[in-house]
Amino acid sequence: MAFLSETHHLRRLADRDVVIKTTYICDGQFFTRNTDGTVNDNISRGIRCRKEYFLHGKFIHVEKEFDSRIEYTYVTDASDETPHTCANCGFSGPIRDFADGCPCCDAASNLVYTDKDLGSKQHYDLVLKNPLYRIVTAVIDLLLSLCLSYLFLVKTSRTFNSYDVSKVFLYGGILALLLYYLFYLCDAYIILWPVKKYKEYRNRLQQDFWKRTGIDQQRFFNNLNYEAGAKYYSAPDLIDYDIMDYLDYREYQREGVLYVDVRLRVRLVALRGGRIRSDYVSDTFTLKHNALWTRLQPGINLIKCPNCGSNIDVTKKACDYCGSGIRDFREWIS
Repeated sequence: MAFLSETHHLRRLADRDVVIKTTYICDGQFFTRNTDGTVNDNISRGIRCRKEYFLHGKFIHVEKEFDSRIEYTYVTDASDETPHTCANCGFSGPIRDFADGCPCCDAASNLVYTDKDLGSKQHYDLVLKNPLYRIVTAVIDLLLSLCLSYLFLVKTSRTFNSYDVSKVFLYGGILALLLYYLFYLCDAYIILWPVKKYKEYRNRLQQDFWKRTGIDQQRFFNNLNYEAGAKYYSAPDLIDYDIMDYLDYREYQREGVLYVDVRLRVRLVALRGGRIRSDYVSDTFTLKHNALWTRLQPGINLIKCPNCGSNIDVTKKACDYCGSGIRDFREWIS
């Protein structure tokens, strides 16, 4: 998976005086990057774990749910000579030249999609991170512990009086505390076992899709995210979005052209009336293979509009001079 850090997004945040502070976990350590550039830690294959939103310097919102299969890499070392290829336009060069985005198309290809156990991810998202489930588990645990304590005292005591009732609650409370963690995990695995198995099955289907089609997964996701950003940032109040899951894939041929339908679960973050609101939507994008795709080569590339010949910015949807659509620098287009 590759993410396009578009200057349009950063300008939108700056115009609204919004700063997003994103925290990553990498090898057990925490790293931070801010959209205003005040903190830009180097990150190698880190997992995003937290986004904090600030309006006029004041903290107003936080997001904690992300897809743990996406690993982020940001390298700002100006001396790094490691070869790197832009997943958006194909330009190749030393990674130091990509610190501020691709020198040709201004895109930052900085994510990797990994085939982690999606069932475990779903289990984590719905159970271990769900406060309501923890409350329900604690109540069940306490009730069961009180019942066990009552049965124990009834069986072992010659009489059962008001003093023994207080011991039921005392013993039950202690037992509940001791067994909470065990009950918590057991209940989670038992209750969500069918969900976990289904998500594992869906994950295998996705892995089979890439093997069967031979599509370059990283470049495809890079182009898909580009199309998603173009769609979602067309809404005037949207300040951020995250693709939370890739739910389904379907490829087919139409007039000799390969098409792929992808169904997504997306979190949209909007700023309305000085407050931030998050909404989750399911959306489907259709991408087709671009037969006119131009893969840029190492070295200097003259990027010209195919219609009028003017210099163009391929991160834009159209030529600034003649208005012609710019599609030749993405392998997959909508």
